[in-house]
Amino acid sequence: MHEILEILKYTVPSLVVLLAAYLILNKFLNYNTKHLVVMQQNYELERQKLESENKRKREEAFIPLKLQAYERLTLFLERINPPSLIPRELQPGLTAGQFHQQLITAVKDEFEHNMSQQIYVSNEAWNYIKAAKEEIMSLINNVAVKINKNESGVNLAEAILSYTFEEGRNPVDLALAALKNDIRTQFN
Repeated sequence: MHEILEILKYTVPSLVVLLAAYLILNKFLNYNTKHLVVMQQNYELERQKLESENKRKREEAFIPLKLQAYERLTLFLERINPPSLIPRELQPGLTAGQFHQQLITAVKDEFEHNMSQQIYVSNEAWNYIKAAKEEIMSLINNVAVKINKNESGVNLAEAILSYTFEEGRNPVDLALAALKNDIRTQFN
């Protein structure tokens, strides 16, 4: 029996120390686990806030570019509209053939100058813009075929303007309406 007491004399304090160490370590690990979870949640919130802020900054930088694209495309449409294109391009002494080529070149140059703006507008709006350009060029070509190339450029100008006003349907107006609709959907 004396041996059992001797064994208990050493094992009971060891068990008490082991139990105390287990409880302290368990409490420490639980606290650190909770602290780690809170830190992870805070990190995730900060990451989301940073992403949101970066997205907002990108959009703030992108909005002026989009608005500028709409302005440039509107200007492009106005510049290729026959009532503004013809007075700007008509020069004294041009024959109808020369003026025809000058008008076609001016429309193509304007289009090429503004081609990069398509990345800022919807595909539908861009298709209307391309269609307006093609219809204007077709109108110019169709009227030019009816005029003798050696006549005065003024005759061609008058014929194009007359045809434009008689037709009553202006492709530029359709494209401008598409642009306006596009910008409303983009910013509402």
